[in-house]
Amino acid sequence: MTKPGIRETFRLHMGWLHSWVGFIAGLVLACIFLTGTLTVFDQEITQWMQPEVPLSPLHHITPEALQTAADTVLQNQKQGRAVFINLPSARDPVLRVLHYNGTAFTGPAYDPATGLLLKGRDTEGGQFFYNFHYTLHSGRIVGGILTGLAGLFLLVTLLSGLIIHLRSIWPDMVLFRPFGPRPRAWLDAHLLTGVLFLPFLLVITYTGTIIQPYSLFAQKPRPAAATPARHIETTALPPLFPLIEETKKRLNTQECGFILFTPEDIRISRSDYSSLFLTRDQAIFDRNDGHFLRIITHDSTADRPFQLARGLHHARFSISVLSWLYFLSGLSCTILIISGLVLFLIKRRRISGHMTVYKLAEGFCILTVAGLPISALAFLWANRLIPVSFPGRAEAEVSVFFATWTLSATQAICFSLARRPFAAWTMQLITLAALGVGLPIADALMVPHPTPRNIALSCTVDIWCLITATAAAVAAMRLIKKTS
Repeated sequence: MTKPGIRETFRLHMGWLHSWVGFIAGLVLACIFLTGTLTVFDQEITQWMQPEVPLSPLHHITPEALQTAADTVLQNQKQGRAVFINLPSARDPVLRVLHYNGTAFTGPAYDPATGLLLKGRDTEGGQFFYNFHYTLHSGRIVGGILTGLAGLFLLVTLLSGLIIHLRSIWPDMVLFRPFGPRPRAWLDAHLLTGVLFLPFLLVITYTGTIIQPYSLFAQKPRPAAATPARHIETTALPPLFPLIEETKKRLNTQECGFILFTPEDIRISRSDYSSLFLTRDQAIFDRNDGHFLRIITHDSTADRPFQLARGLHHARFSISVLSWLYFLSGLSCTILIISGLVLFLIKRRRISGHMTVYKLAEGFCILTVAGLPISALAFLWANRLIPVSFPGRAEAEVSVFFATWTLSATQAICFSLARRPFAAWTMQLITLAALGVGLPIADALMVPHPTPRNIALSCTVDIWCLITATAAAVAAMRLIKKTS
C-alpha cells in the first residue's frame, strides 16, 4: 500500500525539479537554442549580410588566387595582425583571409578562380549568432562555463520530465489541440515537441555539454590561438597551391579547410566538411621553403568520442537536407523550451501573480521569448540600414542588437512590475511581426543580388521572416482577443 504513495511522492519531487530547474535554465537555454538553430546556416547568414559578394558555383582554387591571399596575409602581419586563410567550400565558395576581432572572424573575400577582391560590407554575419550560442557573448571562459552548466541543467530537466510523463508518451505523440484552452494548447505543444524531438534534444544537449569543457581546456590548434603576428617574420611565403595538393594526398582528403601561419611553419588543416568526425588533422610545412615537415593527426581512442561529439553537434558534415533537418529540429526544441516557460507562468499566475518575483520572472520570459527574436531581426535590419562605408559598421550592427534587447528588457520588466504583462507581450509581438514583414521589403529595395544563388538565399531568408511575422501576429491577435 505504501508503494504508490512513494511513487507519487517521487513524481511530485520530479515535477518540482522539472518546473523550477527548467524555468531558470530555460531562460538561458531558449537563447542558446534559438541562436544555435540560426548557427546551422551561419555561413549562409554571412552571405546574406554581404549581398555584394557574388555566390557563383564552386570553382577550383588557382595559384593566382592563393598568391593574392598570401600577399594579404603578409600585409596584415606587417600591421601586427594574426590572420589565416579560409579555403572555399561548397557552402561558402569564396576565398577568405580572416582575423579575430575579439568576438568573430572577419576579413576580405576573394574570387577563388581569379583572386579578385570581392568587396562586401563589413559584418560579423552568422559568426555573431555562433559566438552568442557558444559563449552568450560573455567571453570564451565565462560564457563557455555558463553554456556548459545550462546544458547540464537541461539534461536534469529532460530526465525529470521523462519520469513525469513516462506513462503517457504515446498519447502525447498523437494529441495536439492548438485551439483548445490556453494551458492545454501550450501543454500539448510542449509535450509533442518534447516527445517527437527527444532523441535530437538528447544528442545535441549531450554533445554540446561534453565538448564545452573539452574545447576550453584541450590544447588543440585553433585559428584564434595562432601565435601573435608581431612575432612572425613577414618575408615572402612559399607558393601555397602545391602545399594544399600535398596536404590532400598526405591526409587522404578531397578538401582542405584553412591555412594557419606560425613563425616557423605553415599548417594546412583537413576540411571540417570531410567527415562525421571533426578532427582538424594538419599537414605542416616549413615557412621558408615550403618543404614538408610532418602531419598531426588526432586518431587515438581517447580523441575519437570527442571528435564524434563535435561532428554531431556542429553538423559540418551534413548535406543540405540534413542541415534543414537540424534547423527544424533546433527550432522545435526552441518551441519546447519556450512553451515550458509560458506554462510555468500560466500555472502560477492565479496564486503568485501579485508577487514581485513572479512579475520579474514574467518580464524575463518576455524579453527572452519575444525580445531575442526582435533583437535578431534588428541585427539583420541594421545590416541593411547602416551605410556600407560607415566606420566600424560590424560593431555597430552588434550594438544595435544589444540596444534593442536592452529596450525590450526595460519595457518587459517595467510593464510586468506595473501588472500589465499582457500589454508587454502584445506590444513586443506586434513589433516582431512588423520587423518580420518589413525586412523582405527592405532587402528587395536596398541591396543588389548579383547571382541566382544570392537571389535564392535572399528569398529563403525573406520566407522565414514572413513565417516569424505570421506566428507573432497570430499570437498577438489571440492575446488582444483574450484581453479585450
